[in-house]
Amino acid sequence: MDRKRERALIQGAKAGDKRAFAALYRAYVDKIYRYVFYRVSAPEIAEDITSEVFLRMVESLPTYEDRSIPLLVWLYRIAHARVIDHYRRTQRHGQTEDIDKVEIGVDLDLDSPLLAAYQSEQVQKAIHTLTDGQKQVIILRFIEGYNLENTARIMNKTIDAVKAMQYRALQAIAQSLKEQGYQNEE
Repeated sequence: MDRKRERALIQGAKAGDKRAFAALYRAYVDKIYRYVFYRVSAPEIAEDITSEVFLRMVESLPTYEDRSIPLLVWLYRIAHARVIDHYRRTQRHGQTEDIDKVEIGVDLDLDSPLLAAYQSEQVQKAIHTLTDGQKQVIILRFIEGYNLENTARIMNKTIDAVKAMQYRALQAIAQSLKEQGYQNEE
């Protein structure tokens, strides 16, 4: 979304225009959900945190000031804080799962989906070994597809700092995958 349209929608949402808020929500909900999902790896938790992010947006939008930073950057920062809150809560209370809500599916072509799921799980495990900043860089750069400049702006870091974090993160992922038995195919 271009900044001019975004600013107009923000002003409309501040004035109580529900359609303006809905347009902002539709423009950013998928990006925020993906960002959160790759941090928590559970769809239900990602949905809950995403809804918290947009609830915070609704509550804080009247006092929001456009400081030449896109609204999405502000939303990523809210999402980042909510993810940290989530992990703090789960560390204190532990994670439990209701066995009645666990879904068991049946698939006749097990090989390819299972292999893809396994590989995805291994990559997610490798990502979870990273520091918080490294995770954020990997998600923004490779999952969300942001360039170095936008990633640096979102993270409030220099481009060189983002490059260094990205390099260390990729090295750590490669090492983690190697420890899991994956080899470079050169």
